[in-house]
Amino acid sequence: MSENELHDLLAELKEQRSGADLVDAEYQQRLDDIVESLEQQRLYPDTFDQYSVLSEQIQGLLDDYREDHPTIDSLLDGITRLLANFRT
Repeated sequence: MSENELHDLLAELKEQRSGADLVDAEYQQRLDDIVESLEQQRLYPDTFDQYSVLSEQIQGLLDDYREDHPTIDSLLDGITRLLANFRT
């Protein structure tokens, strides 16, 4: 995984998150948890566990809210692909 790619996607995700009108508290919390995990991953890439549930958390959020926030969902899709490439 390119550290720069993850950094760019994470920055864009945080920007979209702060600018989005997210009325669903559960979505906000789940997204915040994912952002926090991604920040930890970016800060400590050598500690990434290939069995991490981060990809599953992202996919679960996408499955539950795909139609509600298409821009954020697109960013999360990109992050999922980066994580998958990192683990192979």
